[in-house]
Amino acid sequence: MAVEWHVGSSYPLYNAEGRAKWYMYPPPYSGSYATPWIWIDGRQRGYVYSQWASYVSQRIAVPSDVMINLTGTYNSGLNTGEIMIELYNGSGARIDGAAQVVIVEDSCYYLGPNGDPWHNHVCRDYIPTQNGTSVSLQPGLYDTLIQPFTINAAWNESKCKIVVYLQNMTLQTDSSMPVYQGAETKVTALTGIEENSSFVIQPVKVSVNPNPCREKVRFNFADISGENYRLSIYRIDGSLVRELVGSNSDLDWNLTDNQGKKLQPGVYGYRLLTPNRSVSGKIIISE
Repeated sequence: MAVEWHVGSSYPLYNAEGRAKWYMYPPPYSGSYATPWIWIDGRQRGYVYSQWASYVSQRIAVPSDVMINLTGTYNSGLNTGEIMIELYNGSGARIDGAAQVVIVEDSCYYLGPNGDPWHNHVCRDYIPTQNGTSVSLQPGLYDTLIQPFTINAAWNESKCKIVVYLQNMTLQTDSSMPVYQGAETKVTALTGIEENSSFVIQPVKVSVNPNPCREKVRFNFADISGENYRLSIYRIDGSLVRELVGSNSDLDWNLTDNQGKKLQPGVYGYRLLTPNRSVSGKIIISE
């Protein structure tokens, strides 16, 4: 799976989110950024075209504990759809990361400064943003995201794909942000959501009161009856700050992190995961 970033704002294939994603990595060229440049599974591999294929082959040969399955729907008349992303952690340890969802387009014509006229896997949109959606995969368990998307009328829908990859967003000592696994599907191939008999996604009704909040907040899971669940709270940069577990329909949280420290005012995300259901949302902690 590939994503081609065009990072010059004067170029017709420029994408601001692609540039922002590029700048998440430290500048690799003597303290600066330069193009063309490649990152393979989150690690920079330079600008020498002739070496890129060997780097890719080496990474493909490395097995992964993460599996990703993509299904969903797409309405060509409305140019809208939903991608359902099922992730599985086959390792013996928890995996924390962010699911990156990117709409790319193939066969885009633009005669660039390097002479290349045709461009594939061109980044058109990160969904919801280049920060991705925080995911915490417990060993031996599944998690699922359902992400709405829209295809711009200026794009060729028959040439568009959705690329998904699970990435560790913590910068490593070697300046990499490792990618665990990736998958892709053509947008026009999304004709329906397939049900997996061992993992069927059902809606979850969640209310959060008050929101915005100051001292504490109560979650109500109206349609959960005796199911064990895990509620994870994240900062907007994707870092995990608190995990809560329970089985009751009501859950109170005093706005502290896993060390008992009060959280600063701001916007936080939450993700609820049960053995067969998942939902996410937003919490605002006020002054």
